[in-house]
Amino acid sequence: MLLQISRKIWRFRVVTLPVLALTLLGAFYVVALKEPEYEATTSYVLINPPPPPTPEQIATDPRLGRISPDNPFTRFDDQSVIVNLLASSMSNESARRALAQQGADPRYTVAPTGTFGYSSLIMEITGVGSTPESAIETAKLVGAALTRELDRMQASRGVADLYRIRTQLVVAPDHAEQRVSGKLRTLVGVFTLGAILLFMVVSAAEGLTEVRAERRREAVAGETVAGETDEGEATVKPRMNGSQGNGGRGNRRKAGSKRRRRDVRKAGSKA
Repeated sequence: MLLQISRKIWRFRVVTLPVLALTLLGAFYVVALKEPEYEATTSYVLINPPPPPTPEQIATDPRLGRISPDNPFTRFDDQSVIVNLLASSMSNESARRALAQQGADPRYTVAPTGTFGYSSLIMEITGVGSTPESAIETAKLVGAALTRELDRMQASRGVADLYRIRTQLVVAPDHAEQRVSGKLRTLVGVFTLGAILLFMVVSAAEGLTEVRAERRREAVAGETVAGETDEGEATVKPRMNGSQGNGGRGNRRKAGSKRRRRDVRKAGSKA
């Protein structure tokens, strides 16, 4: 199989070798020239607000009785809804543009995580950058923006500051690792695209070769038929000429016989 493929590639090397060269050039760019990608990960946990004050607490501090403890975000039976809301809000295009203006890489991700065994209120932020420093800085910027976004969501509903859900840093982004999978996926994509182009080029070349061969066969068949026709016409013409010559001699014999009969009749009438 590989030998057959190699033969086809070499047979149509005029068009296949450029495709192979472009594929290898793209692979070289990905491996040697493309900037590496680094990842820095940080995690935040959401802390629920304190319960409403008891009568004893209000008696001790009357100001607590004047603060509404209502927070609509704490009414969900499943608190992971808040995590999903935050992840969606931080992942839209407007948030990415705003963070990019602050110096963050817009390729960051924000998603729930099950690293600690209980994922309903834990969020993981992955900062991406071309250097370890930029990846760590992106994670920090996104984490700060996450805290501000949660506070904004609750302030827009009139939630008192004392009874708002808070974020607490669990894992700090203190180091970054190179992301090999991103470069590997790009490399696989380059080779896949090269293989597809090579298949298309070989198929087109084979089809063109077959069309040309078919035209040559038709041309040879047409020349053969024309030659046979010319030979047949050359054979028929002599025969026709011969038959015409025999007919001329017969006519001359008939004319001579008629003249002799007229002469005999004339001689008899004179006698």
